Amino acid sequence: MSKLARLSAAILRSSILWGGLASFGFYTLIHVGTLEGEFFQRYFAAHWTLYLETTLFFIGVAELLLKAFDTSEQRGRLKKPLLGPLPETPLPIAEAGAVIATLDTQPIVQRNNYLPRRLREAVEGIVRQRSAEKLEDDLKYLSEVDASRAHAGYALMRIIIWAIPILGFLGTVIGITIAIAGLNPQALEASLGEVTAAWASRSIRRRWH
Repeated sequence: MSKLARLSAAILRSSILWGGLASFGFYTLIHVGTLEGEFFQRYFAAHWTLYLETTLFFIGVAELLLKAFDTSEQRGRLKKPLLGPLPETPLPIAEAGAVIATLDTQPIVQRNNYLPRRLREAVEGIVRQRSAEKLEDDLKYLSEVDASRAHAGYALMRIIIWAIPILGFLGTVIGITIAIAGLNPQALEASLGEVTAAWASRSIRRRWH
């Protein structure tokens, strides 16, 4: 597979691309009036922080959907044999190279899946050590490596989960600041005077009645 094909495949599997397109389509529907009303304007388009939060939300949804599709695809391929039928007797160590060659015949996209990669790395360990005595330990190590790799694959989701509440708090602070800056001091003083007078009147009435 050429570098251009690999780049194209990586772009097509990018959650940022699909999430950004979904967010663009959503806001296009809002601004052209298809999704009209105070609800959409107030909670999605009233401030730049809302735009950013919504975009991050769509990116997160795209990331989860892509992972779900990938998991389903890999699970479906588990039913297809990679190395043919199992031999009746154990293969000699010298045949390990042939097993690796068989795995290399798989498309490069499939070679990067968990099962083909695990098999290849395990067989390569047998070739290096010229023995299968440590195969069980190697498989445990490879399992831990794949677990760490899977955990690292959710780094973007953890960033989004962290960023959205922070942006919500920032938007609240900015909204309060703008509201305070727009207050009329004279009107505020008059309002406070009315509230104070009303409170004092109620207190006097409660005291003497």
